[in-house]
Amino acid sequence: MSAYAETLRYLYALEYRGMKFGLRNIRALLRAAGNPERAFPSIHIAGTNGKGSTCAFIASALTQAGYRTGLYTSPHLVRFTERIRIDGREMDEARLVAYIRRMRPWIEKYRATFFEATTCAAFQFFADEGVEIAVIETGLGGRLDATNVLRPLVSGITNIALEHTEMLGSTLRMIAREKGGIIKPGISAATAEEDPAPLAVLRRRARLCRVHLRESSRAVAVRASRGGARVSMRSGRFALKPFAPGLRGRHQVRNAALALCVLRTLLETSPGRKRFRRLTAPLIRKGFVRVIRNTGLRGRLERLGGRRRVLLDVAHNPAGMRTLVESLRKGAQKNLIAVFGVMKDKEYGPMLSGLASIADPIIAVAPPQKRALPAIELWRAGRDLGLNVLVGGNVSSGLRKAARIAGKRGLLVTGSHYVVGEALKALDREIT
Repeated sequence: MSAYAETLRYLYALEYRGMKFGLRNIRALLRAAGNPERAFPSIHIAGTNGKGSTCAFIASALTQAGYRTGLYTSPHLVRFTERIRIDGREMDEARLVAYIRRMRPWIEKYRATFFEATTCAAFQFFADEGVEIAVIETGLGGRLDATNVLRPLVSGITNIALEHTEMLGSTLRMIAREKGGIIKPGISAATAEEDPAPLAVLRRRARLCRVHLRESSRAVAVRASRGGARVSMRSGRFALKPFAPGLRGRHQVRNAALALCVLRTLLETSPGRKRFRRLTAPLIRKGFVRVIRNTGLRGRLERLGGRRRVLLDVAHNPAGMRTLVESLRKGAQKNLIAVFGVMKDKEYGPMLSGLASIADPIIAVAPPQKRALPAIELWRAGRDLGLNVLVGGNVSSGLRKAARIAGKRGLLVTGSHYVVGEALKALDREIT
């Protein structure tokens, strides 16, 4: 077994420690490492859906402007090192091996979790590589998430929806309190949330911290072309001429608008004005167009060619599935065959019902994850809802079954990052 494979085995074994809410462990781990999180400025993003895409838009614009930009997102799709990038390039496997080898005594001493150890390694990498700024996505929640040790230049919150209710709370207001916990005194914040109830919680948090909460729905004027393929944006002194966002789907326009809102807010901070003068509207626009090239982000309404049309999207909760279905309907993409799998803790009934409005049949699959819902249980849930669901087994076999019955129809792979990741492995092999 290679040193890299052994390192991954060790990290994944930490998952048995579960998810620990609280900052005590991560602070102790970072202190032992020399507090690398203090070596670089950052932007911190939380929210239920759209976090990864918003982070990617922001990071792409900064990279396009010539700044050495770190990007930390999770989970990965195919390779672990996708989580930690600089200007779109993944962390080298050897670096991960060296960091975890050095950190291992501290990981054991403080009983650090998988995410805490990974976060510490990412921050160490960014510090050692001298990034000029890092864009950091929360793992779960915000207030007690391991990434919330940061003192960012700007905090951003995408939206609030019901997810992980056993840990974050059973109402939108409760979840907003957790995610709004990344708003800190003296640090400006922005949000794309528009629902009055959670938005009121975020506004209250900002008032308590005595900071301005900029709302992208008000601060960014968006105008779409007649077909909706191109948009123009204006916020403050930034006017972005018509462009096609590099990530597909109308929901990505909202994510790009929040990204612009965050970047405007960054440049209105004193450190931001001094450090990021090269960040102009034309470069932000170009960054939004080149987001995949600049960051390597995949699985957001991604279209693969080859012998048949395949769409892949990481929608993994009811709110995300509603957004996906709406985007596909508006794009006149219906009559699909879906390959669908979820984690056990998700509300998969509403997801199945929504998916069935654009896809028939639905092939139930399960990725190789302990948290994955078995395909047979997903099939039973679909049967109880009166839907046409077939058992596909694992993701590869589900794809083969879908291909056999598809004819000229397109395939949609969705339901989980892990499902999309397994599909990418299989489909990339087929295409290459």
